[in-house]
Amino acid sequence: MFRSTPGGAGGYIVKMADDLGTLLLKAADSWQVALGRLLTDRTPAASLGAGAAMLEHLNEAGLAQTALTARMGLSKQAVQQTLDQLETQGLVRREPDPADRRAKRIYLTAPGAQALALRQAAEAELQERLQETLGKKRFKALRKALRDLVTD
Repeated sequence: MFRSTPGGAGGYIVKMADDLGTLLLKAADSWQVALGRLLTDRTPAASLGAGAAMLEHLNEAGLAQTALTARMGLSKQAVQQTLDQLETQGLVRREPDPADRRAKRIYLTAPGAQALALRQAAEAELQERLQETLGKKRFKALRKALRDLVTD
């Protein structure tokens, strides 16, 4: 389906009503909403949004806060605020970095590892549902197409 919208110099811009970018954003939003519903009663609130993304990067071995900031592509302030929430909930702990006492190292705690495992289980459940909806062949094709689009 196409729609026309007024363009510059009296012309019209024809745009697909189901623009790919819009569909990808809507799909990502739907995924996050469904994941949030599954996790609401299972895991601490801070391990949902940005907190969940941070937990994905951590383990018991720890990670320098500067490295976490670089991996996340967020500002130092955004990382600091999210880590404050996660630490308050006992999901991570911060300690001086043995290699540089001025720096902090972030460690995933046992409750943090449990919250991460719950999130990963919920994601697996959503993937199974999506595969049931699309069928194995279409699901596999979707995953391949999305991998082809993702740039690291």
